[in-house]
Amino acid sequence: MNPFAPPLAEVHLSLRQATKQAHHVLDRHPLLAPLLMSAVSAKQYGNALSALHGVYDWAERWIDGYLDQYPGEFDYATRRKLPALEADLVALGRHATLARLNLVIPLRRGSLVGVLYTIEGSTMGAQVIARRLRQFAPELPLRFYSGYGDQSRQKWDAFLHFAQTSCPNSEQPAALAASVGLFEAIKTHLDAVLNEITVSEMPVCAL
Repeated sequence: MNPFAPPLAEVHLSLRQATKQAHHVLDRHPLLAPLLMSAVSAKQYGNALSALHGVYDWAERWIDGYLDQYPGEFDYATRRKLPALEADLVALGRHATLARLNLVIPLRRGSLVGVLYTIEGSTMGAQVIARRLRQFAPELPLRFYSGYGDQSRQKWDAFLHFAQTSCPNSEQPAALAASVGLFEAIKTHLDAVLNEITVSEMPVCAL
């Protein structure tokens, strides 16, 4: 029996409900939706990874800033995602897109739970994407979307255990605000990247 698999705790239920619509919107964003299509191209895949780099760069900097002030509260060292994402970008011959996450989240434990919920939760959905990509585009590099591999469920359950035991009722509003705010900032960032891509691909009119 997995000791890190409690029933859905109040904080988990609250976070899931608060971010349900925002999660739905991101799943269908034009930069990310192609990842679940059978005809995803290397260009579309590279566009998604390039844009997501800004998200994870911001998030991991925030997490590092929190843990610098409150060391030992959470072990993020084995969960870093930027190295894998950057390796995939190199394999694709692509560069990262500048981050546009204009977001300020206070350094408090509830905020840490909210940020981690958004970032760690994505690793579960990544397993679905990875399976689709292995089936329809096996030539694409999959370090990032492979996540924790066989340990993905265990890592997620461990995070939920941390959230359940470390986020009292007094900190839950901060957790919800951080997660919802991050989801909204990600949407704004992806929109800006998509707009740049669209503009760059427009034909130049010769006058």
